[in-house]
Amino acid sequence: MDGPLDREINEQIRAMMETDPAAAAEKIRQCLEETDNIQLNIAITGEPGTGKSTFVNAFRGINNNSEGAAPTGCENMTTNPTSYHHPDYTKVIIWDLPGIGSTMWPADKYVERVELDKFDFFIILSADRFRENDVKLVKEIQKMEKKFYFVCSKVNHNLRDEERSQMDFTKEKTLKTIYEDRVKGLEELGLKSPQVFLLLSPDVSLQGLKELKSTFEEDLPELKKHALRLTMIIIYKQVLNNKKENFLAKIKYYCIISATGAILPVPLLSAGVDLSLICLAFRWYLVGFGLDTSSLNKLAATTGISCNDEITNLKFKNKLLKSSLISKALIHVANTSVIVSKKEGVVSMLRILVAPTLSFTTTYVALNVFVTEFAEKSHRIFKRALGLNT
Repeated sequence: MDGPLDREINEQIRAMMETDPAAAAEKIRQCLEETDNIQLNIAITGEPGTGKSTFVNAFRGINNNSEGAAPTGCENMTTNPTSYHHPDYTKVIIWDLPGIGSTMWPADKYVERVELDKFDFFIILSADRFRENDVKLVKEIQKMEKKFYFVCSKVNHNLRDEERSQMDFTKEKTLKTIYEDRVKGLEELGLKSPQVFLLLSPDVSLQGLKELKSTFEEDLPELKKHALRLTMIIIYKQVLNNKKENFLAKIKYYCIISATGAILPVPLLSAGVDLSLICLAFRWYLVGFGLDTSSLNKLAATTGISCNDEITNLKFKNKLLKSSLISKALIHVANTSVIVSKKEGVVSMLRILVAPTLSFTTTYVALNVFVTEFAEKSHRIFKRALGLNT
C-alpha cells in the first residue's frame, strides 16, 4: 500500500530527518500545501453484514451491478482487504475490509491481521446498537490518533422495530434518538463532536449519504494533511529509534572507561574521567537528537513554533548535571583521602572491587536516561512543529 507521498519523496524527507530536522519540516510544509498530491487510504470497516461493500459502491457513486463495483450479497462476503479508486477525488483509495468478528477475522486478531495502522482514515459501519466490536475499532483508531466517521447503515430496520413497539412513533423523533444514542456512546469514549451519519438501507442514495459526501468533501484537504503529518511522525520516530539504538550500543564503552578510571588510586582521576565522559555524551546526544540551541532555533525559524521553553529546560538540566558531577567529584576526593590515610590494604582492596562496579553502573544509568529522554523530547518537539498536539 502506498503512503500519502511517493516513496522517492519519503526517502528524501527521511534523509533530511537524519541530519537536519528543520529542513525536513520545511519540505513537509511544502508538501502539505499541495493536497492533490497526497494520497488518502480510507478503510471501510465494521461487523459482517453491515453493508460495507454496498456503501463502498454508493460512496463511489456507482450501483452494485456496475462494472468495477465491489461484490455484494451474502455469497460475496469480503474475505480480504480490497482497494477501489474514487472516481471524483484525486488520490483517494477506498478499502473494503473484511468484517470484524467473523470466523475468518476474529475480533482479537483483527487489528494486527488487517494491518489497521496502515490506513489513514476510517468509516465504521454499524447496523444496530453501539456494539463491543464498534468500541474496539474506535479505541484502536483513537490510539493511532486518526480520524473516522461513524455510520449507522441500516436505520430502516431500527425505524421498523420502533414503529412496531411504540404507540406514539414518529420517524423524526426516532431518528433523533438513534443519532443522539450513537453520539453519546462515542462521547463516552472521549471523542469531542463525533461525526455520525444515519443511512436508510437499501436506498443509500438518500439524505444521509448526501450529507456524508458533502462533509467528506469539506474535510478532505484536512484529512489528507492529517494523514501526511502522522506518516511523517512515524518516519521521524523510526529515525529517532535508529539513533537511540546507536547511542545505547555505545554506552558500554563510556562505562568501561569510567570503571577503569575508578580502579586506579589516583586522586580525582575517576571524578575527572566521569566529568569528561558524561559532559561529552550529554552534548553529543543533544546534537544527535537536534536539541542543541542552534538546531532548536533553526526549527523554530522554519516552522514558527517557539522552542524557548525547551532551550531553557535543557540549559537548566545542563547546569543540574554539572552540579551533580561536582558533588560526585567531592565524594571522590573524600574517598581518596580515606584511602590515603589508611595504612592497611583492606580499604584499597574494597575500592578495587566496588568502585569500578559503582562507576560503571551509575554512568550506564545516567547515559541511558539521557538517551531515552532526549529521544522522547525530540519526538514531541517535531510533532508539535508539524502542527500535531502532544
